[in-house]
Amino acid sequence: MKAYRITKRKHKDTAFSGSGARQYGGRWNLPNHPAVYLSESIALAQLEILVNLGEENSLRNYLLFQIEVPDSQIMALADDAYPKGWDGTKVSAGTQEVGTDFLIDGEALALAVRSCVVPQEYNLIFNPEHPEAEAVIKDAAKIRFQFDARLSPNS
Repeated sequence: MKAYRITKRKHKDTAFSGSGARQYGGRWNLPNHPAVYLSESIALAQLEILVNLGEENSLRNYLLFQIEVPDSQIMALADDAYPKGWDGTKVSAGTQEVGTDFLIDGEALALAVRSCVVPQEYNLIFNPEHPEAEAVIKDAAKIRFQFDARLSPNS
């Protein structure tokens, strides 16, 4: 499966380390557990950035990466396994627990979870500490990318 990650240019060297998620936690991981958030499409990756963009941030200086995650290394979260409130505007302890358990278990390289922004589409929680992660990350491709200026909150 092709997967996409948009990151600020200043974080290009650590785009697949999971260090930001390790430091702050995320919707699907607790702090101290590295995770890399990917999307199944470029459009979804853009939406995920836009919904988390603060007013003071601009849409300049972002990079787009594409990686190929082997389908055999992707687990999908069953619809009945989503915790209550998984799609709320605030991060829930339930989603963090599910994702952190996945990361600790290490059974697969990525966990496919529904996007809160577009529940019919999927994001991947990529485990950068999985034994096969390095082989996938080394083949990451940087793609020419720029947000359309009309998407900026300051336009």
